[in-house]
Amino acid sequence: MKKFRKVCRWLHQHLGFLAVGLTLVYGISGIAVNHAHHWDANYQRGVEVFMIEPAGTGPTLDLLPVVIDRVKPALEIKNSWRMEVDILQLFVEGGQYDINLLTGEVVYRTFKERTMFYDMNFMHLNTGKSVWTGIADAFAGLLIIRALTGIFLVRGSKGLKGRGGILMGLGFFLPLIYIVVERYL
Repeated sequence: MKKFRKVCRWLHQHLGFLAVGLTLVYGISGIAVNHAHHWDANYQRGVEVFMIEPAGTGPTLDLLPVVIDRVKPALEIKNSWRMEVDILQLFVEGGQYDINLLTGEVVYRTFKERTMFYDMNFMHLNTGKSVWTGIADAFAGLLIIRALTGIFLVRGSKGLKGRGGILMGLGFFLPLIYIVVERYL
């Protein structure tokens, strides 16, 4: 058992060092993803409202150059769309203009990637697939090995026979209790 415990300690320690970066990525991104209803971790969004002289509701091809001249977008127009008779949208890199053709109200909505969060969420949610799937699976396996080897590191009243066993049981029962309450009650 002594040799087994020594192997467990070695694996736990070295795999732990290997896991630090990935654990931080998944941990930080996990908190951000869990709170998506509070804020957008992927994009920083902005809204600016201003007025132009109304262009009226004529044909889109006639109105488009007039509206572009009045809005004076800082970026190149990528596309446009007549959403409704009185609403014209202009799309630029990182944003869009919603122009009310009758009132002249312009709502400019911008979005910009939150560099660190966007990249971490990209990895956490496995958006890119391909190579990252293998890395993520290896990391999951690494966590399983760390969890199993950690069980055997501490002996006595602080290990499985005492506090460690209680904490481990709690770790098993919390997700079970949650799923029963959330799905079946």
